[in-house]
Amino acid sequence: MTKVKICGLKNQTDIKCINTLSPDFAGFVMFFEKSHRNISVQTAQELLALLDKNIKSVAVTVSPTEEQLEQIYNLGFDYVQIHGKISEKLLSECKTPVIRAINVNGIESIGDIENLDNVKGILFDSAVPGSGKSFDWSMLEKLPKNQKMLFLAGGLTADNVAKAVAQLRPFAVDVSSGVELADKSGKDFELVRTFIENARNSK
Repeated sequence: MTKVKICGLKNQTDIKCINTLSPDFAGFVMFFEKSHRNISVQTAQELLALLDKNIKSVAVTVSPTEEQLEQIYNLGFDYVQIHGKISEKLLSECKTPVIRAINVNGIESIGDIENLDNVKGILFDSAVPGSGKSFDWSMLEKLPKNQKMLFLAGGLTADNVAKAVAQLRPFAVDVSSGVELADKSGKDFELVRTFIENARNSK
């Protein structure tokens, strides 16, 4: 069964929603002030304390520094999701298991990270991460299956996630803007519930 990651959690109401609906992964945007989903280290600590321990926590970052990765490790996140640029040295020395995010126009670089032991997953996102825009999933159909967890992100919603799962059979699907309230204040409980159901029940 395809796993589900709900990303961009930012308040206690979101955590209550997630704890009730039990996705497999919960994502928290950190050290990226351009995003309205960005949370502070203190908020992250408070929300992690409330999160169901059966749900894996993921710190979502863009080109993190060594100090930021250390803070994420000290907070006790299960994974760190890394977008943007990062040196192979810093990537290989990261103490928290890594989910490396790749924009679809950078698929040719996947070979550079496949052999790093601490890179446990690869997340394929649209050209503009966090935009809620999808991409041509057929680009991923011929990717060789390996031991890495493959996450599909970018423009997924409750309406199209079943089709995406049926077409690609990824390890997990990832959603943020597709399950937000209209005012972007947090997650929409019914959209999250329907997204999880449609992802897990896809034939």
